[in-house]
Amino acid sequence: MPTQFSVTRSSDWGSGFVAQVTMRPEATLNGWTLRFDAGFSIVNIWGAEIVSFLDGVYTVGNAGWNATGWNGEIGFGFQAATTGPAPDPARFVLAAPGVVVPPPVVVPPPPPVVVLPTVSVGDVLAWENDGAARFVLTLSKASATPVTVTFATANDTALARSDYRAATGSITFAAGETSKVVSVGLVDNATREQAERFLLNLTGATGATIADAQGIATIEDDDIARFSVADASVTEGNSGTRVMTFTVTLSKAQDVVVSTRFATADGTAVAGSDYVARSGTLSFQPGELSKTVRVTINGDTLVEADESFLLRLTNPVRAAYTDAEATGTIVNNDLPRITVADAGAVLEGDPSAGVARPLGTLSTRGGSIVDAQGNAVQLAAVNWFGLETSTLSPHGLGTRNWRDMMDQILETGFNAIRLPFSAQAVQEGGTPNGINWNLNPDLVGLTPLQIMDRIVDYAGEIGLRIILDHHRSAAGNGANGNGLWYEGRFTEARWIDMWEDLAVRYRDSAVVGADLHNEPHNVAWGAWAGAAERAGNAVLAANPDWLVLVEGVGDHNGSYYWWGGNLMGAAERPVQLNVANKLVYSPHDYPNSVYAQPFFQGPDFPANLPGLFDKMWGYLWREGTAPVLMGEFGSRLVDPKDQAWADKLIAYLSGDVDADGDKDIAGPAASFAWWSWNPNSGDTGGILADDWETVLTIKTDRLAPIMPGVAEAPAEAVFVVSLSQAAAAPVTVNWRTRPGTASEADYVAANGVLTFAPGETVKRIAVTLRPDEAGEANDTFQLELSQVRGASIADGIGVATILDDDGGLAAARIAASDWAL
Repeated sequence: MPTQFSVTRSSDWGSGFVAQVTMRPEATLNGWTLRFDAGFSIVNIWGAEIVSFLDGVYTVGNAGWNATGWNGEIGFGFQAATTGPAPDPARFVLAAPGVVVPPPVVVPPPPPVVVLPTVSVGDVLAWENDGAARFVLTLSKASATPVTVTFATANDTALARSDYRAATGSITFAAGETSKVVSVGLVDNATREQAERFLLNLTGATGATIADAQGIATIEDDDIARFSVADASVTEGNSGTRVMTFTVTLSKAQDVVVSTRFATADGTAVAGSDYVARSGTLSFQPGELSKTVRVTINGDTLVEADESFLLRLTNPVRAAYTDAEATGTIVNNDLPRITVADAGAVLEGDPSAGVARPLGTLSTRGGSIVDAQGNAVQLAAVNWFGLETSTLSPHGLGTRNWRDMMDQILETGFNAIRLPFSAQAVQEGGTPNGINWNLNPDLVGLTPLQIMDRIVDYAGEIGLRIILDHHRSAAGNGANGNGLWYEGRFTEARWIDMWEDLAVRYRDSAVVGADLHNEPHNVAWGAWAGAAERAGNAVLAANPDWLVLVEGVGDHNGSYYWWGGNLMGAAERPVQLNVANKLVYSPHDYPNSVYAQPFFQGPDFPANLPGLFDKMWGYLWREGTAPVLMGEFGSRLVDPKDQAWADKLIAYLSGDVDADGDKDIAGPAASFAWWSWNPNSGDTGGILADDWETVLTIKTDRLAPIMPGVAEAPAEAVFVVSLSQAAAAPVTVNWRTRPGTASEADYVAANGVLTFAPGETVKRIAVTLRPDEAGEANDTFQLELSQVRGASIADGIGVATILDDDGGLAAARIAASDWAL
């Protein structure tokens, strides 16, 4: 009779279950192994030992006490974790003396998915006398093989031979090239004519697909004269009429008569009541360059805002337009006048003044992370997740601007971000989603990897450091389902290639380290340590400046702990990298509310925790073997057991390893990355409340003993807005910031409505500056007033000057001057 198998579940809670497997062997056994299919992950096992787990198939072997079987029952039990309902183990195959085991079915991996680049052609503007219109063809990404595309010109309003020289042919992008130019000759003639267009069409691409198949060339005539009309204004007066004069000019004198039609059009000012409508024709005789149009303005004593109307030019004869529309402003003289003064010059400030920042290239020395000068430093990070999920972007961007999010991380006191991502996001891309594009317009059209680029670049500007975390292979939630660093089409080879590419991409950037893989748990320590060496050495060969972070496993020789948290095996089998002083061990640790581990339930809790921390991972730091960066730990801090766990863990990370109130390890606290910044972490919540704005001080206060400090508030430019006299009714005015030489990377763009209550004459608008570390010239930006109600605008533009304090052009000039002397 063949061996019989049965499975009994003793409990099932939706995300996991406990089961007992019983087998009735057909003969007495002397050692055995059992292979079975599993749609779940085993997190604990008794009565057997895990031998391997590959592609959804577990192999387990007998425990020491049940190797010799009998003609009865043999059983073992396990605890499983699932992502939903999961079937019982199936397709059991027993291997023991006398039992024939069929060979495993080897399923070859699917061929890699090849995503071809796309080719596009841009539009071009050229003057007739430029000689050629130059179309730029671009590839969306470099190709490993040549890409060829065919092109041909086509008439639109411009005609081949008389306006341009027809062109056809093909163009080839060599391997690695992403840009090519197709030049089309232009015909320069003395004929006065309007702007004309012709087309360049792309067809027949090989090695790529065509994203934009048509470019438009606009030929501007260099022979024709051009009309322009300037804005005008006049104060209306209380009675009678005034005259507003518009000046219409011609760009160059002509030897023939040229003309244009003109007509007024209502804006906020209305013809008949505010001004007298006009229309007609302006004719410029040979040699004339300027004409005027006079419009009658009606005075009144109405309390109203400034009003405006338009003067439009149409139907040019033997000419064209540079500016065909002007605004006429009727300045009201019956209301208080509103002005905005220039803001005082303000020092931009340093991005994280008061925070001990890890500067330059980081290395290790004993149990410390050190900077380029050899000073011991601390990475105090927070996990900002989302790039690893199906949104393919960090979470929270549906509610906030991404730069504002990073600014707040810095202001809260963190000096680094652990940034989880998936191999799919980096290697295959996709369309990021869950983003409010109005709040994040500069992310429109970017790939997940390009969003990562923006985050890394801005982190460098404001003084944050980035730890890249390979959280999982395919986009999704949590660790890989198979508990390994590779899964499905994302093989180990692709995993190593990915890290090599990232190491090259982010040389000399804000990225300081590679967390090779998140929570490997269905693997023995020795196998994972070998894989970490293969990937870590590839990273350091490409970029020797990075730190390499290696997490723990879930179980070592029957001692179970948190996924990624068990580093017991590193005592006998340490990770060895080819570049010295670059290894950092990065365990994970969680509290009772995440999973009620047995060590939270005993009578010695929480006094047992420091010894457990030391046994599982802390000994590496305490003994000076290597630094420890606690890569994930977090809680909502509601469960009293969670609070006790947090107190013991934070004491240990501060250097008080026995939690007796005395610091046992000198130097900065251990580095860490709190899980998480996001409020949408189901187990732990986040540093932020559910509104994605409010910092939960119950958490930051708990972290205070191991935080390196809190950043100073950023500097502000303050604009004073004033009324010439108090009004009897409320006065409102819209305002907004506008870039000057300073861009929105230098200050926080803002807008709003300012209201003067009756009797008020002065208001202030404070605009937050974005500090940086770049040496640069002093910059300016503006505050603009508009749409005033109950007053008129006398001066609607205020200028703020941001003074560089990092040794920019002024310092460079002084240094050069001193040298010359």
